[in-house]
Amino acid sequence: MSKIDDIKELLLNAFVNFADVLEIEFRSEFSVIDHGGQCFIIVSIQLDDEFTIRLNGVDTVRSGFEPTKLFNISNAKIVGFIPIDGKKGLLGFGDSHCDFIFFDETDFCFVEFKLNATSPRKVNKNRVDAIGQLKNTIGLFDKKLAKNYAGLNLEAYVCTPEFYPRFNASWQELAQDFLEENGILLFERNDKTCK
Repeated sequence: MSKIDDIKELLLNAFVNFADVLEIEFRSEFSVIDHGGQCFIIVSIQLDDEFTIRLNGVDTVRSGFEPTKLFNISNAKIVGFIPIDGKKGLLGFGDSHCDFIFFDETDFCFVEFKLNATSPRKVNKNRVDAIGQLKNTIGLFDKKLAKNYAGLNLEAYVCTPEFYPRFNASWQELAQDFLEENGILLFERNDKTCK
């Protein structure tokens, strides 16, 4: 049994609606977008501002594509994707949780989008809010899974606009505190290269 099968079984036993929200992606490169308060894997991108997502099992074209508001996954073999927030998310609307998780044979990753800020002044507030949402989700998953992630490495991501001043002293302090408190590496980036 692979680690992906192991974590899928653990999640299936922990969450009653897990099978309804899990998507398995086999493409080596793909992107995730937050559209209407729900995260989706992008099936395809058209030439203009349109993109295709899978909505209720049906490929659906949407407009308003913004390439700067994506989380990109590359070098993947097989990835499990679970939207957390939103109408069709694992946890739905309610408490403040991260936007989605994904996992492969090596890593289990929690991701929070904070891509709608229009000025660098909101950097720390957005970072702190995102970290709170990640902590809430990690705490819930730790409890539901009894901290058993099938031997996968845990990572957390805060996705911010490119104009944010990244890797500054403020961020480094937040990331260090997060690591010390949760034992999980925290990244401020909009992409993941799988191992």
